[in-house]
Amino acid sequence: MRTKLPRLALALGLLTLLGCDPWEERFDREGEKAFDTYALYELLAARPAGLRLLADSLGELNRDTLEQANYLFVGNFPHYDERAVTHLLNFVERGNRALIACPQLPEDLAYHLFGDDCYYSDFADYDSHFSVHYLDTLRFDFAHRADTLEQAVFRTRYGFRLPTYYVSEWLLCDQMLDYHITEVVDSNLVTGLRIGFGRGAFYLTLNPRYLTNYYLVDSSDQALPRAMLAGLGAGPVYWDEFSHEAPPTDRDRARPASNPGARNYTGGRNLLQGNQALRYVQEQPPLALAWYCLVATGLLFVLTRGRRRQRVVPVVAPRENSSRRFIDTISRLVYQRGYHGRLAQRELGQLRYHLLEHFGIRWREDEPPPPNLSELTGLPPAAAAHALRWIERARRNDNLSENELLDFYRAIQPLYRP
Repeated sequence: MRTKLPRLALALGLLTLLGCDPWEERFDREGEKAFDTYALYELLAARPAGLRLLADSLGELNRDTLEQANYLFVGNFPHYDERAVTHLLNFVERGNRALIACPQLPEDLAYHLFGDDCYYSDFADYDSHFSVHYLDTLRFDFAHRADTLEQAVFRTRYGFRLPTYYVSEWLLCDQMLDYHITEVVDSNLVTGLRIGFGRGAFYLTLNPRYLTNYYLVDSSDQALPRAMLAGLGAGPVYWDEFSHEAPPTDRDRARPASNPGARNYTGGRNLLQGNQALRYVQEQPPLALAWYCLVATGLLFVLTRGRRRQRVVPVVAPRENSSRRFIDTISRLVYQRGYHGRLAQRELGQLRYHLLEHFGIRWREDEPPPPNLSELTGLPPAAAAHALRWIERARRNDNLSENELLDFYRAIQPLYRP
């Protein structure tokens, strides 16, 4: 722990001075960093059918009178409430398309698309519906393309591999639903789906990173976002900006505007842009110099005087564990006295614990062993029957000879093998 303190303090100081990670996945419509969506927004706005911005609610989707239109969300998570889900489902049911690019879907929408039986199954929880994997190179196979697109998953400047999200297999258990796999990574990870709903369809892709500026401005990487956007049809595109932030709760609406706790702080990694007080300090040279001196002094203190000063703690030798030696002594004593039946009874107790721990077989002391031991343990029927005969003999007979005790051990030995 002592050796980690200087490194931790140095890392915090560097983060404070350098600011945030430029590869942060913000999906900002007006941002020009690597993982923002400025280029995608401009390209869709240049389409002949045009682009419409949903900034206040999704209610405009129900006011749409066009024969065909498209809905698009690109972000980390769509914060849909019940009203937004209703608008979106009605919009698609009329024959329109919805392309949602995000790692996870909210529960209110997911159980409509995948069915109650699959979404609320006993072996699935919310965190495991959409899983994550870390790969160095991705091989994308699209249903509408005959070739395979390869993409290297580069590392950020902090050295972390970027995650690849995919749909868990039990979420697609209902074969009666109209869904088609449109995007697969490395032949076994489903990262894209087409889910029919009414006269329209939902198009889901779980890795929105590949629709950002980094991949759209480079002509060598444009094939991948173009394939992911194949779900968009004719007609205008409704760009959902409203669902990027969670809707306010009743408690938030009741909070007065003069509340001093409601600060304009994003809570992100960029301390200079998100924290107004620290940004003001950086803009004033005297305050900035004092701040840097304070950070440097703190680092020097951690490196030189931050260690605990106390006497040397004496090394205390651990107490010897003589339990096994005691058990061996008692076992030899019982064996020498000829109490072979008692040894067999103790071994039956160990066998009952082993069957419960490894196979879930509940066999009480006053009950006979389960007759279907072969089915429960996967043991061959002949070996299981031989073991059952000797178990029953050991239960009913306390006077066993030495040879009978050895035969009993040999008969039950296959039950301990994995």
